[in-house]
Amino acid sequence: RNHARTHSLRRSARQCLDAGALVLGASRDTQARMAVGTAALYLSLIATMATSSALRMSPHPFPKRASSPPPTPIDLSFVESSGSASASSDAPTTLFIHGLDSSSHTWRSVQESLPTPSIAIDCRGCGRSALGAPADFTPDSVVEDIKRLVDTHPMLKGNKIVIVGHSMGGRVGMSYTAKHPGDVAALIVEDMDIRRRSVQSNFIPDFDDEKAIAFERQHATLDDLRRTFGDIGYPSDMVEKWVGEGRVYEISEDNDKGQSTSIWSDVNPAFRALCYRTIFDSDCGSEAWAAIVDYLKQQSHDIAVRLMVAGIGTVCDDASIQDMHKSMGDDLSVKTYPKGTHSIHNSARDEFMTDLLLVIEGVPVQQKDLRAEL
Repeated sequence: RNHARTHSLRRSARQCLDAGALVLGASRDTQARMAVGTAALYLSLIATMATSSALRMSPHPFPKRASSPPPTPIDLSFVESSGSASASSDAPTTLFIHGLDSSSHTWRSVQESLPTPSIAIDCRGCGRSALGAPADFTPDSVVEDIKRLVDTHPMLKGNKIVIVGHSMGGRVGMSYTAKHPGDVAALIVEDMDIRRRSVQSNFIPDFDDEKAIAFERQHATLDDLRRTFGDIGYPSDMVEKWVGEGRVYEISEDNDKGQSTSIWSDVNPAFRALCYRTIFDSDCGSEAWAAIVDYLKQQSHDIAVRLMVAGIGTVCDDASIQDMHKSMGDDLSVKTYPKGTHSIHNSARDEFMTDLLLVIEGVPVQQKDLRAEL
């Protein structure tokens, strides 16, 4: 399997080189030098991906709905990987942030293939992370949950990190970078723009916000959970897809009578409902982007910013992408993945991994800039 992965990555690297060989305004000699240097880097990166990285899940219990919600910031659950033995010890840690109806689970195979250290979080209300009080759910509280982990986890504190956010996770990654730019060496936004999206634009028809916010992730049986998702408005094929992917699964717990089994859902409709209310249907995307642009205008500051756009069914708006590029200029690199759907890291895995590693390898190890807090 590793041999096949290496062969596929090598082919992907060559395709990327062919696609990127003609650099606007560069002479043939410059293009040739860039191609040789980039090819060497690609082959070096590919060689490090022949071994898998072991994953460790944080020891968070499955949260119960408490009479009094836990205080903010939430202690987030996560999955971590120290990377493979072949990786450079100086490589920065990558922090992965998932999107709606998702959890750290979406990054599992990416982390297994990534030779450098990484942590994939469960945002509040997702995976094994507690939701907290719905009234406390704001863009700032979601960011501060992550900040708590970044400041306390040995793999994250001290040096700058690479943030990769998919979809809603991309919007959260922007907000984190805007508020705590001194923590960030690179920001990769996967298929997300900065335009405002109304609550009514939720693509799930007849989505019941109130039922979603009252959702319990633990159910006695799978059929019970299916009915609950259906009552909220989710189509059955979407739910069955989650079951097949492992986002919904059986758990065993000890109790007074021995052990009991139930069904757990890493997917939480409350996260979707509250994100639409407080993050999508607000100006926090454009405001965060403007703050990052202002930060980068200061000559001593440098964050590598990448926007990955799906070639098939992207959620990104062309006008919004143009606005992002116009305001950030050459500090923003935009790439479209012709064979990638919204979840590029799953649908165009090899090309995604190659580009991610290029960003990681291009980021020097730096201590956090504590003076950069906004």
